[in-house]
Amino acid sequence: MPGVRVLYGSKDSYELQIPAINEIESIFGIKWANKIWDGHANPPEIPGNVELGKKLSEIVGSDNVFLDASIRLKHSLGMSSPEILDVRNSNFPAIVDAVVTPDEKDIIPLLAFLESMKIHGVIYGGGTSVNGSLQSKKNAETVAISTERLRKLNISEDYAVVGSGWKGFELENKLNASGYTLGHFPESMEGSTLGGWIATKAAGQESNYYGSIEDRLLAVSIMRSDGVVADTISPRESAGLMAKDVAAGSEGKFGIITEAAVKLDRLPTKRFYRTFVVESFEAGIAFLRNMKEIPAITRLSDGVETEFSMKNSRDSIGLKYVRKVVRMRKFIDPSLLITIDNNQDRITKPPRSISIGSSPAKIWERDRYKRPYLGNELWMRGIVPDTLETSARWENLVELYNSTISLFKTLQGERKFRGFIMSHISHVYPQGACIYFTFAIKSNKEPDDLIAIRDAMLSNFIRMGSPVTHHHGPGKLMRKFVDGNKLHMQSLLRDPVFSEVG
Repeated sequence: MPGVRVLYGSKDSYELQIPAINEIESIFGIKWANKIWDGHANPPEIPGNVELGKKLSEIVGSDNVFLDASIRLKHSLGMSSPEILDVRNSNFPAIVDAVVTPDEKDIIPLLAFLESMKIHGVIYGGGTSVNGSLQSKKNAETVAISTERLRKLNISEDYAVVGSGWKGFELENKLNASGYTLGHFPESMEGSTLGGWIATKAAGQESNYYGSIEDRLLAVSIMRSDGVVADTISPRESAGLMAKDVAAGSEGKFGIITEAAVKLDRLPTKRFYRTFVVESFEAGIAFLRNMKEIPAITRLSDGVETEFSMKNSRDSIGLKYVRKVVRMRKFIDPSLLITIDNNQDRITKPPRSISIGSSPAKIWERDRYKRPYLGNELWMRGIVPDTLETSARWENLVELYNSTISLFKTLQGERKFRGFIMSHISHVYPQGACIYFTFAIKSNKEPDDLIAIRDAMLSNFIRMGSPVTHHHGPGKLMRKFVDGNKLHMQSLLRDPVFSEVG
């Protein structure tokens, strides 16, 4: 019995070149051919609540109520590394008592029933959350409410009204067929939903041009246990706090986001690609800081990520050329800069950089939604990957990077785990940028080591004047690092049905 798929997506294939595989084997002391886990878990034998299921069926219909243990486990999990690691180790979370997939017309009666019975709700979109926001408290009767049937789609001129249950690829393909794009391209396009993007206040890979998800919203409708809060669909509204303001970053606490009116752009007619190698990550940051125009995709990798990318390159001739020029120019920390835009005039060459053409940027764009599958490959070989991201002002960015990398290496020396850490910058603003830290570990005490690393890095973000997250939302896992006054203010808007979420 294969059990419940815990890892991202629907497949487990990510092509790695021999030099990259050799590097991973050396760091972690493994043999790549040896998989120790298939990414699935068998749920514990906890029966569903049959009586609750009958009552829910009266509201949403029996075909939309699920008590199967596998379905309930799937809707009790996100895809954060602490959650996946726990399940891999057979430490299961609180599992919801039932899963429902209501139509929009059934949501208000459903919420009224849950509130009257003091049953907690958890809103489930695509299940790609990386912050623990799907976790609920043990010993509390809980129902997972899936948004998969909320699939309204009305495309008008330069905007569309979209149900929150649409997944990224499906929605973008529909819009493209009408000549439009939403302009929101997260790495999780395969699995994440419009509602999830709004609830986490997400930023897509081309936010430099299109803005983040909150910039794409005209109006939002939220269904709560006390009624519906909805904006008018208009270019702008000045009626105090709007539903779209409440929805963005709400993380399932304030009600169910049922639909949104989103701004659309015409599909670009051309794309332009340039790739450069700059002499160091710090030099790359200085260049980004002084750019007059920011390309739609501007991604700067540090030396470690750049070296791994080069080892995973299939272009051996081009790779030899790049390494030769890097040696000739005595670059101390060669760092890869990928730029992509719809206007070639927005792309400029950094000083003293090596131009390596368009191919690396085109390959990056082609494969940009496949990268989570590399994480799957690591998980199946007993390695624990994770990513934390934040944003920083330009004057703090280099110190934030150096101190976070140093902190990881100090912990590695103290706690004796095998591992690596790499970083890249994207989502660039005139005032600063978003920076990611991707790391992976292997040890005999991985749960403790993982939490120690995450807590130390998040504490360092705060010490450096940065937020705990730029676009993933804090959820339950990072909630303790959020300012208490901010949490209190947010609690004033909570819907009692979702009071145990986060």
